[in-house]
Amino acid sequence: MVLKRARWAKPDIERALTGLEVSDEVTRADAVCAFCPCRAGWSAFEEHVPRVIRSLRDPSRIVRRNALHVFEDAARMQAAEDLRYYVDGVEEKIGEKRACARYRSMEQRFEAIKEKRSRKLKKRSRTHSLPQ
Repeated sequence: MVLKRARWAKPDIERALTGLEVSDEVTRADAVCAFCPCRAGWSAFEEHVPRVIRSLRDPSRIVRRNALHVFEDAARMQAAEDLRYYVDGVEEKIGEKRACARYRSMEQRFEAIKEKRSRKLKKRSRTHSLPQ
C-alpha cells in the first residue's frame, strides 16, 4: 500500500467527481479508483464514501469492481493499522518480561523454580486426591 502511495501522484478529486457523472463506463471506473485510500489518502476516501457506495450499484461491472476494490483496500489498510497498534503494545510487554527474566540473580532464579515446582505439586495433589 505504501509503495503505491509513493509511486503515484495524488489524484485530481474534482476531475474524479465529474468523471463519475460521465456515461462512459471506463471513465467512471477510473474516477472511482481515484477515491482509493491507497492513492488519495484517508481524508479523500472518507469524504466521498457515499459516492463510492453509489458506484457499487452502477450498471457497469467494471465500475462496481473498482468500487469494491476501493472498499477492499480501505478494509485492508484499516486492519493492518489495527494489527500494528496491538502488536506494538504486545512487543513492549514481551520486552519487559524478557528483561526481567534475563537479569535475575541466581538466587531469584532458584526461588522461581522452587515456587513453580511447589505450585505443580499442590495442583497435582488437589486433582489426584480422592474424597473419602
